[in-house]
Amino acid sequence: MEKYNLITKALLKQVADGDHAAFRSFYDTVYPAAYQFVRCFVTDSEDCKEVVSDVFYAIWKHKNTLAEVENLKSWLFIVCRNEAYHFLKQKERYGFVSIDDMPVELQIDTADAEFMDEEMLEIYRNAVKMLPERCKLIFLMAKEEQLKYREIAEILSITEGTVAQQMNIAIRKITNTVRQQYAESRYKT
Repeated sequence: MEKYNLITKALLKQVADGDHAAFRSFYDTVYPAAYQFVRCFVTDSEDCKEVVSDVFYAIWKHKNTLAEVENLKSWLFIVCRNEAYHFLKQKERYGFVSIDDMPVELQIDTADAEFMDEEMLEIYRNAVKMLPERCKLIFLMAKEEQLKYREIAEILSITEGTVAQQMNIAIRKITNTVRQQYAESRYKT
């Protein structure tokens, strides 16, 4: 979240005016989030890098509209999603890509991790990995990227109700798995 606070309207205006140094600063700030999000759609890392390059090419190509962007994070994810879909369509290796079939990688925020002991953290990670892909993607967007349900719904082209339902499923499954595995691990010692 902090990295988006660094991107000021002034920086976006500079990029919109064609300032290459400002664009480089913008690129360095948002590249990790763009890459991680595209990885949800494109499994091969080289393909993912290509898609992210396409994202930044599209941003530069339409730089004159940057100053008008209200919610940079949502806008960036929508551009990433659209470029990923376009890439997959162009490659024609996937016919129809369902959100349920998209792989999602788990990365725990270190701020949350410091409150958990190592054993509990591993149990939590396993519980999240066991979620169905759709639940996992939505859960990670809400918890890691701290997106609002409305933003997630817009990015994934689904309803807010679907986001809420998937979050409820994810939380229930994680809670049950953590309780069960944590109890089993404590019983063994």
